[in-house]
Amino acid sequence: MALLHLLNALAQEEGIALCAAHVDHGIRLSSAADAAFAKAQCDSLGIPCQVHQVHLESSSENDARNARYQALYDAACAFGVPCIALAHHRRDQAETIMLHLVRGSGVTGLGGMAECRVVMAEAGAEIKLWRPLLSVSPTDIRIMLTDRGIPWREDETNAGDQYLRNYIRHRVLPALEERVPEAETALARAAAILRREDEYMALAAAEFLDRFACLEGPCKCILMQKLADLHPALRSRVVRRAFPGHLDFDTSEKLMQLSKGQQMNLPGGYRAAATETWLHFIPPEPEKIPLGAVTVLPYTGNTGDGIRCQAMPRKIWEQACLTYRRQGERIHPFGGPGNKSLQDYWVDKKVDRPFRPYLPLLCIGSQVIWSIGVGPGEEARVTPGGETVLLQYEGYLPGELPGSNK
Repeated sequence: MALLHLLNALAQEEGIALCAAHVDHGIRLSSAADAAFAKAQCDSLGIPCQVHQVHLESSSENDARNARYQALYDAACAFGVPCIALAHHRRDQAETIMLHLVRGSGVTGLGGMAECRVVMAEAGAEIKLWRPLLSVSPTDIRIMLTDRGIPWREDETNAGDQYLRNYIRHRVLPALEERVPEAETALARAAAILRREDEYMALAAAEFLDRFACLEGPCKCILMQKLADLHPALRSRVVRRAFPGHLDFDTSEKLMQLSKGQQMNLPGGYRAAATETWLHFIPPEPEKIPLGAVTVLPYTGNTGDGIRCQAMPRKIWEQACLTYRRQGERIHPFGGPGNKSLQDYWVDKKVDRPFRPYLPLLCIGSQVIWSIGVGPGEEARVTPGGETVLLQYEGYLPGELPGSNK
């Protein structure tokens, strides 16, 4: 109610469009009356209001919270608004910090709620969550409502201690404030400091991954040595940010200890595998991706790097086809004594196993002329007097760091 009336006054002053949403979880006897009260208050102010009834699989606080936020996102998308204002106050923040503390949260959890943050709703819509009352005490809010004659309703379940948050509200924080009168304010200040440090760590992790990880495409991996060089605090954040799912503390700690040749199972059917060069996140099912394309460029004497660019006789190129690995391919390594299996060639070249299904091959039959991303075969050798072409591969290559020449 405080938020509704304060924002209504602001909307009238600034010409801001304001609408409201009320979520009825349906798990309290008085919830329907609360919804009717909220709707009536909005009607009296001329503010459009949607009442959302949600159906929960359980009565847990977490399920109710998730359903409530999803309903708010749906309402914001329906109204076409970019911002949701929430009425969390300073005591809510203190309770959240204490909850996260006893659950063993790290810096992110102990930072509590942010005054402003952007979330992604359905269809990629960005919505800002804004908590303008986060630094205000609930006592001051009640004084304001009383002074202005604004009615409000209390959730009767707030009076009990069946939920841990309520126990912290009724028992823990009052006991703490008897000894430390400004404990609530101090907790809020600590959260603000931790959020600032969390933002810095998040930025550092993102910058590291931009330089030393491959997270696009089917082969998601991080350079092992660069990861090992990090401080454990940043290393833990990096692996959690790189993994496609959620990692709890114990799993991320074990993951950081993997060394060459070791593997471990991860949530969602993923598997981690450490090699000499990379820490891989291997999905439960191989991902199919289309082949890229080879472009023919004029030959000017540059024989290429064997990775994305390779010169070879035109007559060889005209017989070759582009494919992924099938079975039985062989290669005569450039400058080598003779043929060997493609498997042995990749082992000699220290090509990690998770990369191999995604390495394009230029072949004549089962003979590999160029293992794109690794190196050419002897057939690609340029000879004087013959017509030569320069081939450029455009497409996905595993293990190619961001910023590499493509």
